[in-house]
Amino acid sequence: MVMATRRKKYWKRNTYYFRYRRRLILEMYRKYSQRYKDYFRYQLRKTLHLGTRNDFIRFHIPSYGRFPNLKVLNLKLHLTLPTCVFLNRLFRSCPLLEDLYMDSTCVDNFDQTFRFCIPTLRLLQLKLNADEFHSCRHKEFIFNTPNLVSLSITGPSLSCFRIHDIPSNLIQANLSIGKSSYVHDFQVSKDEASRVMEALKGVRNAVDLTLPFGTTSALSYCFDDGDDFPTFPYLRDLQLGIDYYFGWKLLPYFLENSPLLRWISLNRESESKYTTAMAEGKHKEADDTYGWKPPKQVPECLMDKLKEIEVRNLWRRKAEGEVVKYLLENGKTLAKMKISFEEDGISDEIDEDTIENFPRASESMILKISD
Repeated sequence: MVMATRRKKYWKRNTYYFRYRRRLILEMYRKYSQRYKDYFRYQLRKTLHLGTRNDFIRFHIPSYGRFPNLKVLNLKLHLTLPTCVFLNRLFRSCPLLEDLYMDSTCVDNFDQTFRFCIPTLRLLQLKLNADEFHSCRHKEFIFNTPNLVSLSITGPSLSCFRIHDIPSNLIQANLSIGKSSYVHDFQVSKDEASRVMEALKGVRNAVDLTLPFGTTSALSYCFDDGDDFPTFPYLRDLQLGIDYYFGWKLLPYFLENSPLLRWISLNRESESKYTTAMAEGKHKEADDTYGWKPPKQVPECLMDKLKEIEVRNLWRRKAEGEVVKYLLENGKTLAKMKISFEEDGISDEIDEDTIENFPRASESMILKISD
């Protein structure tokens, strides 16, 4: 009788214990499932889009978490410390990530270094948004992406972009960093502008390179004759913005340091911006050459490789005629040259007939001129 009573009490006590443990385990599992529900939902996807603030607040990745199939990641976010911690964990969890699109808004009180340490990455598009110029100027971005094939960086402020592992297979690079008006109004120092030169050196292995007005104005501002200009051993296609103040300053250096260059597009910034800035007294008048200094020796690319040149939005200034004349006189392998004038241009120092009468090194070259 005593043994039966003891067994009954023991069984009852153990039943309570096992029921309590079961409830506790179920409760922990529910909390775990709730916390990591987004991770479980997206774990096996090949493409992932995260575009709202709530996505980053509730998206938790366990320490062992992996996205084994994820190859394309599209992000739209605010750069804050919690967001950066989350992104670092997310990047580490993607062993096969190849394409990254990141549209971020700068926050003034965030000054942490942001790293892209993704060895498998092949395409990176980084866009920085800022309401004011100063919002992003103290940000630093470090790239450890040795297998990158395509890189695009867009941002109005002169953030610091350090490319540590220079991609050897880089095909396309687009550096749209800064705004020409910030440089012309002297809102930046030469040291800040030199950050763009550092980014340019990081993409020197590119085959196709695009540098809009804001980028070239910062490069022209920080670069002085006698400084080391990067060599582009594989560059074949170049799109170069010619800003309205520094003008053609960089063109000779690109010609001299791009031996394989075969196509170049030169896009002149609007003359109306220049005349407006002059009328407002924002900066002194540019010299008559607009930065143009012919190379001391004819560049190798003009003699052997360059096939096509496109010059857009010429102001009809005499200095522009000197640039076009030099390219025609020395472009021995040129097959085509397209020239267009700005529709609302003010000057009339050169016209179509002036250019048509320039001597040409290539007799078979086709010259097309349009208004």
